[in-house]
Amino acid sequence: MIIGSGLIARAFAPHWQNSSEVCIYAAGVSNSSSRDATEFARERERLTAALAAHAQVPTFVYFGTCSVGDGELQQMPYVQHKLAMEALVQQHPGALILRLPQVAGRTPNPHTLLNFLYARIARSEGFAVWQHAYRNIIDVADVVTLANVWIADPAARGRVFNLANPRCLPMRDIVQAMEQVVGKPAVYHLEPRGYHYPIEVSDMLRLLPQLGVDFEHDYLVRVLRKYYEPA
Repeated sequence: MIIGSGLIARAFAPHWQNSSEVCIYAAGVSNSSSRDATEFARERERLTAALAAHAQVPTFVYFGTCSVGDGELQQMPYVQHKLAMEALVQQHPGALILRLPQVAGRTPNPHTLLNFLYARIARSEGFAVWQHAYRNIIDVADVVTLANVWIADPAARGRVFNLANPRCLPMRDIVQAMEQVVGKPAVYHLEPRGYHYPIEVSDMLRLLPQLGVDFEHDYLVRVLRKYYEPA
């Protein structure tokens, strides 16, 4: 079963839409900059109802955020909300929590980092870049490939995993990669803000040899070309 209709929900639907053994909860607040208490309350209510309705399902998957480790963002209402939702999910006997970074894929959501960069660069609109900020980009297809291993493993129940690119990149490198794909220079100014935090992915790295997921060989540019290169 899939709860949600966004990028993550659509990506997992072919595998788990008709499953009675796995519930993928991929709904909720889509704007990580939100401070709207009403939105957060709405997700809490919906998630609480989903947990009650699927209390007997063997596996209940929830997607948290790797931003819990970001010194600049961890006190943001969105991040605190996601931690509170994780605590709710952990009460489920089949809980599996996967924390994600910035996920690349086709989505109309204007609040994603990559959609924001693409729109600003394509329209030659100015924007700010945090000089000391690093971000982590992963293809939604790789999220599904890696997550499915843990979903199929009963020993993963009750655990929290980071599912992210082994490399975090400076924001300026991500902007430059998007410039390369769009074929236009970005119009931006630097702000002396940001934070570089490590994301622990040792559990995930053990899966890579058997799955063939390649985070090397210009991974970021390859992913951006997949979703943003002009036709």
